[in-house]
Amino acid sequence: MTDKTIYHPTPIIETERLILRGWEMRDLPAYTQMMADEDVARFIGGTVGPDMAWRQFAGLAGHWALRGFGFFVVEEKATGAFMGRIGPHFPVGWPHLEIGWTLNAAAQGKGYAVEAAGASADWLFAAKPELTKFISVIDPANRPSQKVAERLGMANTGEIFEVFGYKTEIWEISRTAWVNGRAAG
Repeated sequence: MTDKTIYHPTPIIETERLILRGWEMRDLPAYTQMMADEDVARFIGGTVGPDMAWRQFAGLAGHWALRGFGFFVVEEKATGAFMGRIGPHFPVGWPHLEIGWTLNAAAQGKGYAVEAAGASADWLFAAKPELTKFISVIDPANRPSQKVAERLGMANTGEIFEVFGYKTEIWEISRTAWVNGRAAG
């Protein structure tokens, strides 16, 4: 990965039910509401108010300019509704490039996380041929997120990574396992 600072437009990825796209100001109210929901935010550092939601929002958009990839906005194709954020990111201090997922309460339990994370992983591996794997950082108590990782073919490495003041587990999948899993599926 290079540290070049360049503008990188966010691609648009369409799946059967979703559109993964870049951040727009129209997404800020829904993002702010999602990050104020205790059930949604409990495993990603907790709820935040409007000021911190704005900072996160700007950082999510800026990640694309600085890294050439980042979280996508997840939009429901049928309604245009904001569903959450899913995709690759690599914050400073992270152990490896991660694909993460956060969906608002209305979007949970419908398979959207697997659908969007899978599409973003396909895009990521195509865009970064040098990438050998990706990880997901998951709280040990977050069973729904672990199920998403399992459905993506990821495995718990047993490694611990401390973030937001608590310990998380690192899940990962290699490029080879990803490609073989997609071909078999």
